[in-house]
Amino acid sequence: MTFLAAQQILAVGWRRARPARVSSVTITLLIVLLAVLIMALFGPMIASHDRGEVVSLPFDAAVGFFGSDHLGRDVLSRILHGGRPIVIIPLVATSLATLFGGVLGVAAAALRRDDVIMRVMDVFAVIPSILVALVLFHRFGAQHWVLALAVVIVSIPFTTRYARAAAFPIIHSAYVEQARMIGESAATIMVRDVVPNLARPLLADAGLRFIGAIYLVAAAGFLGFGPPPPSTDWGSMISENIGGAGLNPWATIAPSLMVLILTIPVNLLADRFARQVAR
Repeated sequence: MTFLAAQQILAVGWRRARPARVSSVTITLLIVLLAVLIMALFGPMIASHDRGEVVSLPFDAAVGFFGSDHLGRDVLSRILHGGRPIVIIPLVATSLATLFGGVLGVAAAALRRDDVIMRVMDVFAVIPSILVALVLFHRFGAQHWVLALAVVIVSIPFTTRYARAAAFPIIHSAYVEQARMIGESAATIMVRDVVPNLARPLLADAGLRFIGAIYLVAAAGFLGFGPPPPSTDWGSMISENIGGAGLNPWATIAPSLMVLILTIPVNLLADRFARQVAR
């Protein structure tokens, strides 16, 4: 690449590396998020009871830390068992949606006529996410991979539009045109010039998609479309125990708090990261 092209890269937005100050609020959010993720992923290893083991009478508030649920199972143990679907399914699905949506968005930005791709994305974007999940559940049954597929389908349109908006000024910038003029291949330009500039915006968008995926997984469990017993997640726990909230409110409050404690740090961190990218 010529010296002129290098200057144009710096002018378009590649920032000089400099130490960034991390606020105490960000550190606190990261610690809380990391603690919840560790508990969700490794919770079954430290749970005192199996997820389907009956330990007492239904809604017995004196059992364990959070009492028992509607079948007499330990609520704390089921919370430790139910965190994995809430974390793993959104994480895998969001990663796939970011990958496919990013490729489609870059392709749409590179094409002179991208009407077909974007019109298809517009059609899928207006379909309610829970409706997509319900249709897939009706066709394939309530399984983890079906829920992940629903998250991917509802996330790709928004990621594609975001990736196209972020990639368009990069692909049609002066330094990319300069690289084309000196004979650089399209693959080299994508890997060296386009993808590095898209990494941060796509990561910021992935954080927002991850939050939506968590809500969709929890909503599916709440509506009774999660995997069949004895499998559990925090959304299905809320639905199962809401009828006994007057006897043991922690059976409903505890899983609700876990969903909030997981989503709030991700939401705030994604917002902070997005604001840094926009500067």
